[in-house]
Amino acid sequence: MTISSGESKDKTNEYSWSTLQERLRASVVSICISFPIPFDTEINSMSYATGFVVDADQGIILSNRHVMGPGPSSHKATFFDNQELFLQPTYYDPEHDFSFFRYDPAELKGIEPKAIRLAPEKAHSGLEIRVVGNNGNEKMSVHQGELSQLDRNAPVYNRNSNGSYNDINTFYYQASTTSEGGSSG
Repeated sequence: MTISSGESKDKTNEYSWSTLQERLRASVVSICISFPIPFDTEINSMSYATGFVVDADQGIILSNRHVMGPGPSSHKATFFDNQELFLQPTYYDPEHDFSFFRYDPAELKGIEPKAIRLAPEKAHSGLEIRVVGNNGNEKMSVHQGELSQLDRNAPVYNRNSNGSYNDINTFYYQASTTSEGGSSG
């Protein structure tokens, strides 16, 4: 997940990032994914990804399409305090790289995630950002970066296979960061 304080680069910005990270930590989850059998475009595997709460009342988490996968799978969210909840796949977009999961908010004890609101209208080239996620399954890693392009073409997946998934009719933001696998979401 990529966030921005929306502030200029100065000493007060460090405090802003710290405050923002504290506010977000209950809403950013690590998702453990298990694909027990090969299906469609996926191989059997186990991996980790990032998701974030977009509706706390209904328990809805947004992540990438490839996190849900097209076939049989199980997903478990780990919140910052190590509470683990199984996720119910809710929506898998057929064209774009996003999916929604649901958890039961009543099962969470002692924390109250807040919905993270998206604000694409505030994005601009040169904006300082932080990628908050679960880089290599490291809980709540934060990587500094800068938005460099707002209209990057969508990536082409599985270029040589028939029926491969490709994100079409959209564009991506491009950022220079030090993040690795697991931070998408």
